[in-house]
Amino acid sequence: MRRTSIIAFALALLTAAAFAGAARAEEGSLRFEKTVPFQSGHLVSLGAQVGPVRVSQVQFAVGGGSGGGIGDTIRARVHGGDSDTLTTITASFDSENPKDQEWVVTYTLELLDADGKLIDRFSRKESFEGEADVVKAERSILTYVVPMISKVRIKLEAALD
Repeated sequence: MRRTSIIAFALALLTAAAFAGAARAEEGSLRFEKTVPFQSGHLVSLGAQVGPVRVSQVQFAVGGGSGGGIGDTIRARVHGGDSDTLTTITASFDSENPKDQEWVVTYTLELLDADGKLIDRFSRKESFEGEADVVKAERSILTYVVPMISKVRIKLEAALD
């Protein structure tokens, strides 16, 4: 009889572990990485899920003379950049968190040349709690560098806030 109790207890533990694993898998991994072609003005499907946050697609845009934030503007002025030599790259991510818990997603973009060598990197954090939003990550960059960008490595990482 004691052996039966031990077996029943072990089975109960295995069942509980299986359900816990299934619940985690339902929300997805906490990290996602994908390299996509750099095409301004085109929607690129991602189909990503980090935690409960779904990031369905991204669209890149090039334009504007001012930087992607005060930090980029200050760096541009310190290094002698101006509106004639700088442009802004914007990545717009369609993102949604259907859960009532607040999750923070870090969007990291690595701009790559045709050989896969890193040209520049930038990131943005955004928190979601039961909402959908378009998250825009921007980077001020020298205009002459833009034609060298061939691909973008996108890394997403989610954390429960």
